[in-house]
Amino acid sequence: MTAGKFVDPQSHEADIHFIFDEDGLDPYYALNSVIRVQYDDWQTEGKPKETMNFLGQSWALAADYDQQPVDPWNHESYRMESVPLFRLYFVAKDGLYDGEPADQSSRIRGGTMTIRPRWPEMTMDGKKIQGVPDLGKPYIDVQVQASNIEHSRYLDLVKTAMAAFGVSYRYFEDPHEMSNVVDVARYVRVRRSRSSPLYAADGPIARTHAVLEAGQQGYRKHVEDHTKIPGYYVTTTVDDERARDIIPGQTLGKEIKHYYPQDPSFYEPGDALYHPKLEVAYQTKQTDETLRWSDLDQAVRELDATLYNYLDWADLPIRADGKTFKSDEYFDAGSESYRSVKLVDCPLPDVEDEQEHVVMKLWGNTLESDRDLIDSLVSDGGTPTREELADRTGYSYRTVRRFVNRCEDVVRDAYDGLSIDSKHKEQMLIERVRAAESQFRESVEHAVMNAADVVEDRTRSKWSQVKQRYNVSISEGKFKQTLEVGYRPEDREDLADVIRSIKLAARERYRSIRRFALEVTTIDGEHRRIPNLESWRPGAAKTTHEPSKPDWYEDADQLARDRYGRRLDDLADARRQKVINEVTE
Repeated sequence: MTAGKFVDPQSHEADIHFIFDEDGLDPYYALNSVIRVQYDDWQTEGKPKETMNFLGQSWALAADYDQQPVDPWNHESYRMESVPLFRLYFVAKDGLYDGEPADQSSRIRGGTMTIRPRWPEMTMDGKKIQGVPDLGKPYIDVQVQASNIEHSRYLDLVKTAMAAFGVSYRYFEDPHEMSNVVDVARYVRVRRSRSSPLYAADGPIARTHAVLEAGQQGYRKHVEDHTKIPGYYVTTTVDDERARDIIPGQTLGKEIKHYYPQDPSFYEPGDALYHPKLEVAYQTKQTDETLRWSDLDQAVRELDATLYNYLDWADLPIRADGKTFKSDEYFDAGSESYRSVKLVDCPLPDVEDEQEHVVMKLWGNTLESDRDLIDSLVSDGGTPTREELADRTGYSYRTVRRFVNRCEDVVRDAYDGLSIDSKHKEQMLIERVRAAESQFRESVEHAVMNAADVVEDRTRSKWSQVKQRYNVSISEGKFKQTLEVGYRPEDREDLADVIRSIKLAARERYRSIRRFALEVTTIDGEHRRIPNLESWRPGAAKTTHEPSKPDWYEDADQLARDRYGRRLDDLADARRQKVINEVTE
């Protein structure tokens, strides 16, 4: 675990089912009385509307109901002739509120509550309804679907909204242990000029898919849409088992995505929506065990840890940093808190090494029949059964069965057929199938020796620790990469210690550090730029005062690149000033 300050991600979407059973259907009857009976002005005034104060601001509310095609409960205690389903709509009257009624608003910060009655042996047209939890007694299910509200406050939201319509909050004090989470997501907004390492072809999102996802077996989802802008929508999904391969100890299937709003060209560099989100979302369908409401805090910590690790693997800072992150109405780029987070060196290269070792060890010991059968799997495609693979290759079923047993580290044998275990292994095997035997044996010997030298200890490297300690991010220049230090040294001695630590750690991580420049600003506002980190020596040059760049500089830089195809620093002084004037105007 790494303890320190980390940027605070923002809660985005969530879908949570609260189950309340202590009062049976009493809260359901109370809603019916308030919404259907007491409101006499449905015909003249429309749906019931209220307001509430929540999270320090005013919210608009609206109520509605639908008649469900559910048979009324055949029990003497049931008080109604039908089974209405109630909905409460809510929207914050914040800076993005569109002024519409809650049930018609775009609800940037808001959502809906759906209240469903439940009892044993529920039926529809006389037939039992499947999939409804049976607690042996009546209860209500309150489903909350919302965005941009801290997930831990959803229960308070239910109580506050119900009370606004005159339904006592005491009904909603103690959710049943079966209350569960269907969807939950967390995000940070990254400046457009800094986000490319996340969605790049060799970035952590793409490599997650390429190395870990099965080639022809099971669930796969990886989308790259660069049509509107580079990195417009890049996403990959891993199930709970593969999540543990990426970050040991994690238990949730999840989606990691980098994306922009629907029309990014509509926004200017100063707009928050000009810049993309990096988001991690829990995936119910890719997680075997149900996520309970009582485990929400742990789930949020896991999603946040995934965000921090993917930022770290892309050489982006994990502390609050205005140069890297962009605030929006709900996400604060300057907000950070002290946490303990499991940060690991990117495991994807290690997984790749392990898979290569397995493939090459296998190939060096395979029989001729094994290679023919592998050739059929990677070349002919599909997921043939053992019988089908025997038919299409001419080998006996016994030979195929022995092949599957010998090659179990590479060949996946599932109920719907045979396939190569991962996309990366499949690509390697395709290369091996195509390669000449003599050339490949030479490469096998060399690669196996290299694989034997891979260190399996995945504790954090000195470079990762130094990056986190001093909040170091890497920006790309035309000829140089610049290490931008977010930490602000207190004095000259502290400054020298910081530069020395970064230089030593970078030298351990990279073959050459001549390509790195370094920029750091002291707590007194003195700015230091080192053009060549390799040549830096303590006391070699005096610190010079240079005012920090204004907030709009990054936006001007991005606009210059968009308009002129080059970085702002590469323009002549007069031309650069013209671009800056255009942006500030």
